[in-house]
Amino acid sequence: MKKKFTFSEEYFERETIATLTTLSNGYISVRGDPEFLESKQGTFIAGVYSYTPVFYRELVNLPRAHAIYAEFEGVPLKPENVLYTLDVEHGLLEIESTLTSPLGSFAYKSVRFVHKNIKGLLGIKASIKSLNARGRLFVKAPVELEFSNPSVPQEVSVRLFRVVSLENKAYPRVEVVTADDRYKVYIASVASSVPEAPVNNFTTNSKIGQVLSLDVRPGDILNLERLAVYGFDSSTVDSALTNAKSRGLEGLLQEHMREWEKEWREINLNVSGDEELADSLIFNTFHLLQIYNDQSDVFAIPAKGLHGYGYRGHVFWDTEIYAFPFYLFFKPDAARKILTFRCRLLEAAIENAKRNGYRGAQYPWESADDGVEATPREVPLDLTGSKKVRIYTGDQEHHITADIAYAVDMYYRFTGDKDFLAECGLRILVETARFWTSRVEWDTRLSRYVIRNVIGPDEYHVGVDNNFYTNLMARHNLELAASYSKRAQSDISLRPVLDELRVSSEEITTWENIAEGIYVNCGEDGLCEQFDGYFKLKDYKLDPGVIGEKSLPPSVLQSIQDYQLIKQADVVAAMFLLREKFTREVIEKNYEYYLPRTTHASSLSLPMYAAAALYIGRIEEGLRMLKIAAQADLADVYKNSKDGFHIGSAGGVWMAILFGLLRLREGETITFEGPEKAYGLKLSFNIKYRGKTYRVEL
Repeated sequence: MKKKFTFSEEYFERETIATLTTLSNGYISVRGDPEFLESKQGTFIAGVYSYTPVFYRELVNLPRAHAIYAEFEGVPLKPENVLYTLDVEHGLLEIESTLTSPLGSFAYKSVRFVHKNIKGLLGIKASIKSLNARGRLFVKAPVELEFSNPSVPQEVSVRLFRVVSLENKAYPRVEVVTADDRYKVYIASVASSVPEAPVNNFTTNSKIGQVLSLDVRPGDILNLERLAVYGFDSSTVDSALTNAKSRGLEGLLQEHMREWEKEWREINLNVSGDEELADSLIFNTFHLLQIYNDQSDVFAIPAKGLHGYGYRGHVFWDTEIYAFPFYLFFKPDAARKILTFRCRLLEAAIENAKRNGYRGAQYPWESADDGVEATPREVPLDLTGSKKVRIYTGDQEHHITADIAYAVDMYYRFTGDKDFLAECGLRILVETARFWTSRVEWDTRLSRYVIRNVIGPDEYHVGVDNNFYTNLMARHNLELAASYSKRAQSDISLRPVLDELRVSSEEITTWENIAEGIYVNCGEDGLCEQFDGYFKLKDYKLDPGVIGEKSLPPSVLQSIQDYQLIKQADVVAAMFLLREKFTREVIEKNYEYYLPRTTHASSLSLPMYAAAALYIGRIEEGLRMLKIAAQADLADVYKNSKDGFHIGSAGGVWMAILFGLLRLREGETITFEGPEKAYGLKLSFNIKYRGKTYRVEL
């Protein structure tokens, strides 16, 4: 099981490597672009969004404060054979290269870290060794200011911050504000070297920083250290940098490494029997861990992490359905903060429902920092805007509201945290149930409640009626609200919540009646129809192991809505999530039907199918899919890792392990009903359950 992962541009695009080697502490995030090369990517700060065309609000590409540019005798040095090593055990990025010019060459090595505890701090130390150069070496350490967010079409970019002030006295200091004036960010940076080189300050239109210069001969080494601090308060940033300077970069680095070692000891993850799966699992676990800021009150997880611009930093259902189980058992406080983020946006969800003509709380398909629907309705394909693509998910993919309620219930069942129920959890269940009460319609022909005009997890079919996943999860949402509210009626700590929300016994009965009456189309043989009319569509089966849409004939791809092809697990997803409501025989029958008709064009598909396969006892088949899902980024399975890390897929792999393979269940103590063996795979780790730590071994 690897502790270090090495990447070269011989096998991966530089932008893909930048995602794979991103460093974060859940507060600031820095992609793995080499510090000696110019980059279009600056720094992300979690939660710092701004208004933007098309995408409503998106994470802001803020200034970069870790660049190191080297020149020899005034000639810029250019890299050859860049090697990147991500040390997941210690949370470090190591970069090696040869920097060359016509006048001489240098061996370059660096170690970069984003401090695990001091959330605004990043550090980098580099050594620059003259191989054959004799003369003057110049090293620039700027804070770079010219960054913008890529937009659509690809020729367009938008700058989402402006510089308020620059100061370059004791050290470079920058103040910027986001374009919407909502967030003000301060950045301070300092560089030093051994041997001590003269330092001069410089300021241009695009950079403010320091330059060091030194005469070198072959064999001479310049050791450079650079510290930078980001924050929302000027005095805090200044004091943090002063403190960091006094402690020294090496001391900070060692502290950071010890904290990561402690993190891994707590989980004590060991995997063997399948080297590729073991490597992928520890790689993904590192990235899941590093985006959590334990000092924040909330935890919002963008679908592509803090690793890139994919989905503009928006938060989807990936969080509650796929990533949530990992945090629930490894970092329960993180799971609570995920739901606290949804709590903070509950009023916005209520307003969203009102705008759409519904009652209760309707969570948006895509959320940014304010909880307003952030899904673009149209995306321009050319500069004139004459060609556009219409996006319907924000209007029709409503199941996310039930997905959040599902996570509230899961959190309480596995933590017993009644304080959370009183603070917000019960409110979410009530208000989301009120949404579904207003969303359903009574169908006199069926004598059932129906939900029309939706998009399910399978996004190939738009505006369908009675999507199985949506209807089943909505029914579950209503059942949860009724069940928890009944219990709350006689609970002294929860009764005031019901009184405040004016929940009556009659309303609870209404939820129960609607839940019982929601239409779910399953035949006597147990096969369930994904939506009304699905079985009447043209049939098409894919070859086993096919991932994505490339194997589809153009005629099929262009009219995919006319076929039974689906993008990702839909019926199977609902059945796995609510597996206690179905027999394994029914789950297996639907699994067998829908699997060969699924393209897995979404990275969320394979984790769910793997989970279902493992749960019904198809261990070998499930592990095969699990392995591919786990390699989504490490092997760039979907060829889009350059846009960011697949958080949902990484978390979904753990969901499949915990609930599919191990069949974890709650009770007085946590129990596992999975197999004792899994085709040579050996797996052990620590999880947390209701304040206690349990060792899990397979």
